[in-house]
Formats: sequence, structure tokens, C-alpha cells
Amino acid sequence: MANFNTHLAVAAVGSGLCATVALAGNAAPNSYLLTLTLAGTIGGILPDIDLEKAIPSRILFSALGVIAAFIALFSLEKRYSIAELWIVWLGVYALVRYGVHWIFHTRTRHRGIFHSLLAGGFFMVLTAVIFARIFGEPAALAWLTGLFVLIGFIIHLALDEIYSVDIEGAQLKKSFGTALKVVDRKSWRASALMGVAFGAVVASAPPSQEFEDIMAPPTVFTFLKERLLPKGNWFGIELPKSVAAEPVKTAADISADAK
Repeated sequence: MANFNTHLAVAAVGSGLCATVALAGNAAPNSYLLTLTLAGTIGGILPDIDLEKAIPSRILFSALGVIAAFIALFSLEKRYSIAELWIVWLGVYALVRYGVHWIFHTRTRHRGIFHSLLAGGFFMVLTAVIFARIFGEPAALAWLTGLFVLIGFIIHLALDEIYSVDIEGAQLKKSFGTALKVVDRKSWRASALMGVAFGAVVASAPPSQEFEDIMAPPTVFTFLKERLLPKGNWFGIELPKSVAAEPVKTAADISADAK
């Protein structure tokens, strides 16, 4: 499988390219593009959360510990002194970072349910919930952030599958097929639990209609047709007509020409 640096680099580049599309389509404020890129990059290392001593696992549980600690802090800030709040913050952080981390890794195995599209969908919706319900972002923007997490997640799974192909030996490694899958067929219990978790976050998800309208296939296709390639020249440099890009014809265009 690909190593941590490869996953991080490819996810960052892929997310940056997708953020460029979001910029061109005015789908997010300019100031939010870095957040989208970071979301995709984090998504690119999430599948390795089930590796106990791996960097992604330590980063994620540290981040979850900080988030949980601040949630506890906000709910108790008017009841306790600063010293007591320090103890609460440190206690909650340690509980999540080390306690939940330990319990989690006694119940999971690498390339199990967290290397599945179901898990990717869970993290996408969970991200939308966090950004909408906790950070107060608009619903469409929260869903877009979740989509970037899913994009990074899928990039990770695809890379692992690519690295499962022995190109020189023209054969598949034993690990082929274990990374990119819909559910974990080796553990239906884990798949069922992930399905329940997915349903739970969907139930608390923000409204998605505006996001669905933006991401509707006809809308996306029309936008890409207009903005993907330059109209006749690149970077303002006039090219000979023989090499200038011609407009892409759709099936409807071809049919009209035939008439």
C-alpha cells in the first residue's frame, strides 16, 4: 500500500485541484478554499485511522480529544473556576486521546470497515454535521466540506488499490481488493455498526437541498463545458487555429449538425 507521505501529498494535490473548481464555480468564498483543501487532505489519511501507531490515528484522536474538551468546556464554563475548567479540559482530552483510542484499536483491524465507501460516506456526513451544527457554517458549505473529505477518502482507497498491482510482475498482490470496497464483507458486524452510525449522522444532518441543486449533474456538466478549457488560447496566448481547442460537442450538437 502507499505510505503516509504519498497519501498526504496526493490527497493535498487532488483537493487543491478540486478547490480550484470550487473557486471557478463560485461555490465557496475565496477565504474558505484552504479549509476545503485541508478537509480533503485530512480525508486522504482517514482510512488509516485503524492503524494504532500510525500518524493518522494519533492526529485524529488528538483532534477529537481537543474538540471534545472544548465542547465540555463550553457547557461548563459558567459553573466552575478556571482551575476546575483546566482539569475538565485535560481530563476530557486524555480520555478521548488515550482511553477511546485504546478501546477503538482493540475493536478494529486494518483495512476493515474503515477502508470502505460506507465509512467514507459516514465521514462526509459527519463533517457536514460538525461544520453546520458546531461551527455554524451554511448548510451548502458544510456539505461541500464533507464532499471534500469524501474525495480525499476515495483518493486514499484508490491509491492503496493501485499499489496492490505489481506492474513489473504483471500480477495482483494479495492485498488487491481489500482497500476499495463498499462494505467490509469479512465482518458484517462491523459493516452493520457502521451502517447504524451512518444512519445516525444522516438523521442529524443539515438540509441538503441547496447543495444538491449545486451538484446536480446537468449543472455541473454545463459549468465544466463552459469553464474547463480555455476558449481558443491558453494564458492569453493566441494559438494557431490548427491547434486551438475547439468547443466540445455534445450528443445534441452532433445530432443538430446531422440535420
